[in-house]
Amino acid sequence: MKTLTTAATLALTTALAAPALADAHANTMGYALADDGMTLVTMASIAEPAAVQTYELSEKLHAIAYRPVTGELLGFGDGKIVSVNAMTGEITDLGATFGDNAMTGGDYVAFDFNNAIDAVRAVGSDGANLVYFPEGFGDGDERAGSVMRFTDAAYGAGDANEGTTPMIFANAYTNAIPGAKASETAQFALDAETNALVTLANNDGTLGTVGPIMVDGAEADISAWGGMDIMSASEGENAAYAILQMEGADTAGLYMIDLETAEATMLADLGMGGFTGFAASPSM
Repeated sequence: MKTLTTAATLALTTALAAPALADAHANTMGYALADDGMTLVTMASIAEPAAVQTYELSEKLHAIAYRPVTGELLGFGDGKIVSVNAMTGEITDLGATFGDNAMTGGDYVAFDFNNAIDAVRAVGSDGANLVYFPEGFGDGDERAGSVMRFTDAAYGAGDANEGTTPMIFANAYTNAIPGAKASETAQFALDAETNALVTLANNDGTLGTVGPIMVDGAEADISAWGGMDIMSASEGENAAYAILQMEGADTAGLYMIDLETAEATMLADLGMGGFTGFAASPSM
């Protein structure tokens, strides 16, 4: 374990102490990947930045995701799915088998659990659309313990971005209720090519544009560095968080995202950049 540099901690402390981080955020932990996926950054509470710690990982992870049903943190590595100890950074290979062409070729991976079925979707920035079905999935379901590939992500006919090749780098599902499955979910994603918040139709892969990411009333030019997650106190009560790094910027910010308007409200300048994944969970 190591702590952030003094400069980074000071930046976090100064920014996160702002009024924008009210009590509503105090019970939320944040996890991010830094240093090209070799470091896990843990915020014990996004309203208490002094608690931020970093853990060196034994291998590179492309993305991380919080599993609401069990409270685990999972990671997407090179040809493997792993569990990650959020308090130590220890990685355990879950022994997943990968089906035909079940791989991503892009530089970034979006990764989040669909809490209606308790399976995690990985979408590569190259459009690859994968699902990991954990051990014990379903009632004797033959897909349990495997990763399968489905229809690649692409904008649907008639969409404002039809014909544009997407660069999906983050995704998140609604109704991520801790300790229980949801009756239904909706999947959102971030596209660095169109600078937009989009919906993603699960195995079908169809993308639908919600709107361009807006910051302070202006369209943002987002890079593919960052991540997104949704916290849900109950079904229909969803708070979307994202780490976004604007093109040309040296540092990333922590934002709240309005899932209806795509408006992004900055909560903190994180004082560092190059994040490649983000997950959120209730405070332990």
